[in-house]
Amino acid sequence: MRLALFAFPAVLMASLPAHADDEAPPKAYTDLLACRSIEDTAARLACFDRSSSEFEKARLAKEVVLLDRSDVRKTRRSLFGFSLPDLPFFDGDDSAEEDELKEIKTTLESVRELGLGKWQFTIPDGGTWQTTEALTTFLREGLSITIKKGVAGGYMMKVGNGPLRRVKRVD
Repeated sequence: MRLALFAFPAVLMASLPAHADDEAPPKAYTDLLACRSIEDTAARLACFDRSSSEFEKARLAKEVVLLDRSDVRKTRRSLFGFSLPDLPFFDGDDSAEEDELKEIKTTLESVRELGLGKWQFTIPDGGTWQTTEALTTFLREGLSITIKKGVAGGYMMKVGNGPLRRVKRVD
């Protein structure tokens, strides 16, 4: 799982230009769209059949990646806590998505005491976190937590209505 989590952004970043708006869309996509301009019905249908087949081959070969809004939200949530470069497919003006980037509300899936009041825990969305300061609260599975982005790039966790405590993503 750790390898997959780190490999996913690396594969996507390697296949994306630095500024996606500066680059033309993939050829498989533009070829498919070009079919719309053909006036002859039989030729247009043949073009769509050929181009859609090539588009599907490109998708299966992972030359083209399709993500719907739900996939993007799920990926953003699972990567919360990692420092990532700006990726063009994460752009958007949906305010609910922006709030999701600033905090997540979830529960503790598994908990392990590290000693000296520090804890390691996992959340259902994926990811392992650790407290970076001693807690006086005893953590257990199923507790509701909120993890927020801190001011200087760190993260803060709130257990129930308790105070904010520093945490870091470790996996």
